[in-house]
Amino acid sequence: MHAKAASFADRVRSADRERWPPNRRVLVESIVAAVCAYILSAAFEALLIHSIGPTEWELAWVSDVALAGAFGTAVYLWRHLLTTRRELEERERAQLVVDTQLSIAADIQRQLLPPLPPNEYGFEWAAALRSSGTIGGDFYDFMPFGPTQLVVLVADVSGKGIPAAMALGSLRSAFRALARQSADPARIATQLSAGLYDDWRGALYVTCFVATFDLRQRTITSTNAGHPPAIVKGRGGLHYLRRGGPPAGLFRDTTFERESMQLHTGDACFIVTDGVTEALDGTPLEHTLDQIGLWHSTGDAARLCQSVMIGALAAHGPSDAADWDDDRTVVVATVGPAPGPRGRSNGGSRYGHH
Repeated sequence: MHAKAASFADRVRSADRERWPPNRRVLVESIVAAVCAYILSAAFEALLIHSIGPTEWELAWVSDVALAGAFGTAVYLWRHLLTTRRELEERERAQLVVDTQLSIAADIQRQLLPPLPPNEYGFEWAAALRSSGTIGGDFYDFMPFGPTQLVVLVADVSGKGIPAAMALGSLRSAFRALARQSADPARIATQLSAGLYDDWRGALYVTCFVATFDLRQRTITSTNAGHPPAIVKGRGGLHYLRRGGPPAGLFRDTTFERESMQLHTGDACFIVTDGVTEALDGTPLEHTLDQIGLWHSTGDAARLCQSVMIGALAAHGPSDAADWDDDRTVVVATVGPAPGPRGRSNGGSRYGHH
């Protein structure tokens, strides 16, 4: 019954909108307002005349006062309308400047993301990043160390918006400087945390996962700084990379642990930010990985990355958080048959990077 009544009311409102276009409606409302004002003014004047019985001169004076008051009110409303329009135009111009600056900042932020590493030694790479707003606080990077090692960073700066986005520049510079000196992820995380704390004093911090892939030896050595654990999925099951320490930059003096594992043909490594895990609202990421299966052929790193990102974007986030949204990042590495150092392709896929 309520649904039928609401539907009927919607049809009535729709019919009224079609019968009364906006311009005609404004004109009719203005005429009705003028008539009502005239009736009220005439009634007030008649009441005044009946109450005090004015002379002809007093009656003319009362009429002049009423006319002057009406004219002054009209001028005030007109001036108020002009002032309001000017304020709205200034706000629109200011918002346009802010939107333009945010758009430029978003372009710069996208340019900070690196190209994917070349597919070599049987490894394939894929990455996807989706910001919840124009600019975000998620970031990933790849830094080669020597001919066969690759240092990977996936990071999430605390907070959102402009402060988190501004922190990404210093995070990227610090990570690249450290990754040129050492491929030890624990050492990188320790020095990165110390530098970030000196800069931010704990006001901002970074959860991150630092991993060094030895492409020839097919190993991964990693440190987890308060980040969702990376998952290595293979024919032997799932392995979680949790060892490390607290978020980088949160405390003054922090040391981090590392762990290493051997990779095998058919393995796939998934590194995500908490925007992915929170989007799934309590559903473990491994359930999503079970649904998409293992990789089987060239190009499947991009397929796996795409599947995880699509699942994260389709999910609604925590059930107890209204209007939840967060940056989502997925980095995937798959391990195929080793063709040797010359068996390399032109690079992986950057599906979903925007």
